[in-house]
Amino acid sequence: MINRPNKVLVIEDSQSLNDLISQSISSQLGIEVDSAKSLQDAIRLITPNNNVYFVAIVDLNLPDAQNGEAVDAIISLGIRPIILTASLSDNTHDEMLEKPILDYVIKRNLNEIQYVIDVVKRLHENFDRRVLIVDDSRTSLALIKSLLERHYLTVDTASNGIEALELLSKNSGYCLIITDFNMPEMNGAELTTKIRNDYSRNELAIIGISSYGAGPISVQLLKSGANDFIYRPFLHEEFYCRVNQNIDSVQYYKELINDKTLNK
Repeated sequence: MINRPNKVLVIEDSQSLNDLISQSISSQLGIEVDSAKSLQDAIRLITPNNNVYFVAIVDLNLPDAQNGEAVDAIISLGIRPIILTASLSDNTHDEMLEKPILDYVIKRNLNEIQYVIDVVKRLHENFDRRVLIVDDSRTSLALIKSLLERHYLTVDTASNGIEALELLSKNSGYCLIITDFNMPEMNGAELTTKIRNDYSRNELAIIGISSYGAGPISVQLLKSGANDFIYRPFLHEEFYCRVNQNIDSVQYYKELINDKTLNK
């Protein structure tokens, strides 16, 4: 069995910010952190430990990589980055989003730093989370699957509602289902209705997806029991925000129920 990566690499030339991020991850999350102040220092750490980092928090402008070269270098070494930057122009923003990054954060205040810690926590927990995608389009399935797996979620796929229900009957561990509306055998609203016979909105989140101009389709899905709806084509940032919000909501409910059970 291959051990999954379990460490964080922080690459930030500001010693105070580097210390703050590293110590916060260590103290709040109990995750081991290595830190570097330059790209060269980071590469020295990575070379003998290439498979131990599940995320690198990378300053976009380092002393030896002032134009974002560190992002490409980290990606080429098989590590997924969260980008830190003091500012982000529209051009740089678009350029970064074309790369397989996990997120980007503008360094303005402590709220942004806490956001980084929260992202790391979610990524670490995603190793134990399972999502089901239901879509008859192989292209759409492949895209959504790749986006979810980039964030370390385990993903199952079904090409229609009947397959989805079969998978759900065999695995009750899903935290999220993402379903298209227009599918053979059973549309997304019908599938959602059947799922809601066994799982509440709090227990299992459902996000419906359909194309622009779908009109009342979003209403049908939401009234059938979907937690959320996304029009296609979507921005990857919006997709991740909605996925994370719905997974967080389910996780919060589970923690609330566990706390009530323990306190009885």
